Parts: sequence; structure tokens; C-alpha cells
Amino acid sequence: MSHTVTVKIDQVLEADYRAIRTGVGVVDLSGAGLLSIHGDNAVQFLNGLVSNDIKSLQVGEGVVAAFPNLQGKLVALARIYRMEPGLLMELDRINREKIFRNLSRFVPAGQFFLEDLSEQWGVLSLQGPRSEELVAAAAGRSIPAEPAYRLHEAEVAGHGVRLATHRRCGEPGYDLMAPAEHLGAIRESLAAALDGGAVRMIGPEALETARIEAGIPREGVDAGEDYIILETGLSEAVSYTKGCYLGQEVIARIHWRGQPARQLRGMMVEDGPPPPAGSGLWAIDGAMAGRKVGDITSSTFSPGLERSIALGYVHRYYLAPETILEIKQEDAVIGRARLVELPFLKSAAQS
Repeated sequence: MSHTVTVKIDQVLEADYRAIRTGVGVVDLSGAGLLSIHGDNAVQFLNGLVSNDIKSLQVGEGVVAAFPNLQGKLVALARIYRMEPGLLMELDRINREKIFRNLSRFVPAGQFFLEDLSEQWGVLSLQGPRSEELVAAAAGRSIPAEPAYRLHEAEVAGHGVRLATHRRCGEPGYDLMAPAEHLGAIRESLAAALDGGAVRMIGPEALETARIEAGIPREGVDAGEDYIILETGLSEAVSYTKGCYLGQEVIARIHWRGQPARQLRGMMVEDGPPPPAGSGLWAIDGAMAGRKVGDITSSTFSPGLERSIALGYVHRYYLAPETILEIKQEDAVIGRARLVELPFLKSAAQS
């Protein structure tokens, strides 16, 4: 029995997706949170709030880090880069105001300064197997796409930019940050930098499909304050050797115990279209047969796999690959899901 399903894909979405997987897709993420933190106490202060070690960062280096609450749950995820002077923090737009307000409370007594650059600066994300080639052509020099979270100063279209290495959908990628008034000229320069139409300005829908294929959780969808950081699979955001930070005790206890109560998993949908987010996952056999053991958080039709796929949280008793679970919506069975290892698709660089 075939488990593939044919879904008609919009031509624009198909072209956008193809750019990500074969060339470079350039998506405008302006409005993301960009915060500058500097001053004598900036590094020490922020290090006590986030889950990763930023005290040891050298200029140009960065990490992904979480802002946990006391229960170890994910308040926000940030990419934090060491600059000269201070730190640059990039956040998802949904957390920009929340984190800025929270940090602002400590500025008067904290011996550091906080500046919101989100309106003055824009962000273009370059994602695809030819992104390194594009950056070299546009900036006039080679800037490696690895390791992740490295910040480089460069010039594109005669304007100074910051380029941070950041894979948003499994392919090599960069986040290009520049003053908002220069973004139009930079965008035009990028579009013309490679021959043969390899560069395409894309919408967020294709990036969403590609990031699900890569098994990368999205804040506000697959990750957030409902989930403990280690449940999300974002282990790279946690250091177990740094000093104390908010929520550390809970996170460390779960880590050394060996397994959270639930974890984010990838699922192949056996038949049919992508199931809606919020659909329940029910055990067919085992100790919890006939009971709900998880929820779907995001789904899409994968052009690369020609089938529907999903991400969701599953009880620790049912995490093994090839486990089959029923998908239910309002008590009605709407399909079945088969658990698989993430990512669903690997880039050529990962293969």
C-alpha cells in the first residue's frame, strides 16, 4: 500500500522551495529582535540569565541560548554574539518586546546599557546550498558558512553589514543584518550576484516547509513556555559547566536523570494531507494503549519526500523510531503517524 499523497503545490511556493534546496532563498526577516548590550557588567549579567556560556566567547563568536523560567521552561531563544564592544542578541520577533522589557528593568542598577536596534536594522536570511558562494560574490571575499553562530563584518553593495552563520532549515545559511535604509540596495545586489537565477527572494511559507523537513522547532509553534528546554531537543542551547542561571536546577536534574517526560519527534503521516496543529496522538499498543500520548505542533506537505510530515511531542514510552500512533481530532481518527529520526531530509553537506 502506498503511503504517499499528492498535494497540489502553489507554483510560487514550489519555486521558493526549489531555491532553498538547489540555490539560495533570500527571505526578509526584518522585525526580528536585535538588541545591543554593552557596558562593564553586560556579559556577567546576561550570563546569569541564559542557559549557555557567553562569558568564554571571543569577539566574533556566538552561541544559541535560552532564557528559561524557574521551571526550566523556554521563555525565549536567542542567538548571542560577542562584538567589540559588548554583545549583539538576535531574537524571534514574537519575543522581542518581552525580552527587551525584562532586561530593561535591570539597566539602572546593572552597570550595562541596552539598545533596541530592531527598527533601525533589517535582517535578510540567506538559506541554501549556494549561500556561501553568494556571500563570496556579494561581499568580495569568502566567509565560511561553518561553524554556526559566527559573526563577520563585511560590505555588500557599498554598505557595511553583519553576517551571522545560521542554518534555519538544514541548508548552509547566513543572517545578513544591515541598516534598514540600505536593505533595498543590498537585496538588489544579492539578486544579481549569481548567474542563472540561482538567487530568489522568497516568502516565509517555503522557509517554514524547509525548517520542518530539517526538524528545527519554531518558537511559538513547537517551542515556548509550555515546554522545558530539553523536551524541545535544543540541547545545543544548554551548558552544563557554566555557573548558575535561572532554571538551572530543573534543567540539570532532567539532564542527569536521562530523559524528559516527553520529547519533540518527527512523524511521517501514513496517508492524507498534513494534520492540523493540535491534533492528538494516541497509543495503539503498549502500556498506554488507547490513551493520548502526545500532540502535533506543526505539519506540512514535504515536496522533497512527496508526503505529509509533522513535528510533535510524544510521551517517553513511545519515542522509538517506527512507532505507529493514531492521529485524532475531536475524538475522530484522521490518520496514522510513524515516528522517524530527524531530520526528515538532510542537505548535501550533511549527507
